[in-house]
Amino acid sequence: MATTSVKLSDDISTRLRQVADSKRRTPHWVMVEAINRYIEQEERKASVYADALISWNEYQQDGLHVTWNEAKSWISTWGTTAEKEAPKCHK
Repeated sequence: MATTSVKLSDDISTRLRQVADSKRRTPHWVMVEAINRYIEQEERKASVYADALISWNEYQQDGLHVTWNEAKSWISTWGTTAEKEAPKCHK
């Protein structure tokens, strides 16, 4: 396990300690939790971006798509008794 040093302002350090105390955790635990959540969030963003790039490249090749209104109309029926089939892609 690696050890990393982080310089915190007095204000952040105080706030960190307050959050840790309120959760009955150590400041170390709060920092590790925050770093893990941040990394997971950034990894999800990167994954969404990569998927969007793949979709954009596919669209550039074949032109197939659904319009926003078609997608919105379909999504608005989710979870209802009138749920629609997904719209078909078209040029």
